[in-house]
Amino acid sequence: MANVTIDSLTETAAADLTASHFLAIDNGTTTTKLAALSAAIKTITTLGSANIDIIKSFSAGTLSVRDIIGGTGITVTENTNDVTFSVTQGDININNLAGISTFDLSNCDNTTSAFLTSVNLASNVSGTLPIASGGTGQTSFVANSVLLGGTSISTAVLDADKEILVGTTNGPEMKTLTAGDNITITQDNSADTLTVAFSKGNFIETSDTPTFGDTTVAEITVDKVKTSGTKAATQTGSLSSTVTCNGSAGVITLFSTTISGDTNTEFVLENTEITADSVIMLTLLSASSTDEDNGIHVGLQSVTSSRATINITHTGNVTAGSVTRKLHFMIMN
Repeated sequence: MANVTIDSLTETAAADLTASHFLAIDNGTTTTKLAALSAAIKTITTLGSANIDIIKSFSAGTLSVRDIIGGTGITVTENTNDVTFSVTQGDININNLAGISTFDLSNCDNTTSAFLTSVNLASNVSGTLPIASGGTGQTSFVANSVLLGGTSISTAVLDADKEILVGTTNGPEMKTLTAGDNITITQDNSADTLTVAFSKGNFIETSDTPTFGDTTVAEITVDKVKTSGTKAATQTGSLSSTVTCNGSAGVITLFSTTISGDTNTEFVLENTEITADSVIMLTLLSASSTDEDNGIHVGLQSVTSSRATINITHTGNVTAGSVTRKLHFMIMN
């Protein structure tokens, strides 16, 4: 084999290397060959666990790497043996950090940023919290105030007994309960009660049983008339004997005797309720229903102070038998 020099050989580009190209290797004793393609390509391994490689590709002796550039707020500085990344505060917008589903502030250096994981309204909030933000818009309230809502918060102070909050055309207002005629209002703070009571005045309740003195009315409509008590008396001696029975109403049991037909018998009723102007109503109750007794009638002959003369008249012509007869009277003055 003729001697050849390196300059006399045909040049083969690295990109043109194939499996048929070899390098001669001589160690002074033996000569071997090395596949040129395997010698030109080395394995590059990523040591980290991230999914972005700095090495883009390495093929046929060509190593392609990605450039490292800074984004918003990040500056990249090339040093002799390393690269420095600098972050400019205030230039990073959390809304532009696409792909971040959670941002755990507890893992951050919070020395100067002072991120809050909770809000202390006493120390972390300045100014007065407005209504629109869930506040009252007020910095203080008078003791015993009630808050009144609206476009702004106002108050009504209830700090005395018998004060209540009532609605008005101008909105809720504090009013004081005041007792009128025949009304008492009692507040018991220990029992948490407010009692409104009515005393008897110019009115009558359903269950009342009032007693009136001399009373004058122009007109009155009543369902029933009750007297203060019905008095009772019994006539003795004869049918013409005087009877004393004091009261506005009463029942007189008449002397039991026969009454001849076509006769009139009179007797005097003495009663302190009677005046010369009294109106006296009389009715006769008889234990008999015979024609003879049905012919007996009663009426007034005269009325004077404390006495009335009463007629017992039998208009029939047959004698009525001796039965129990009662005279009912009512006096109205």
